[in-house]
Amino acid sequence: MNCREHHIPELELATGQVREALQAILHTILFIRSPGPVAPRDVHCEGFDLTYTRIATNDGSSIRSDGGGRSISRSISIENDLDKKVDDAIEVFLRSLTQIGPELLSVRTL
Repeated sequence: MNCREHHIPELELATGQVREALQAILHTILFIRSPGPVAPRDVHCEGFDLTYTRIATNDGSSIRSDGGGRSISRSISIENDLDKKVDDAIEVFLRSLTQIGPELLSVRTL
């Protein structure tokens, strides 16, 4: 089989760092697995010393109208959609966590 497994070591994070760590992981995966050419954008995490690369949609695909006479950059719209999908996935994951200590969360197992 042409499949490679990568095991990421367990991360111990403060509760406030979980969202930013998940954003870094998901955006990195989306950037690496992008089906076509994408522009990179480096993002530095504020909660810990890490810089990751995510998809930047500054493809110069110009301006489109939203029907109300206002112009919206298509690239900003795509980036906002991507951010919303990543944030939605993070929310689903965070709802699956249970508190196991004052500052500790664990993933619920079925």
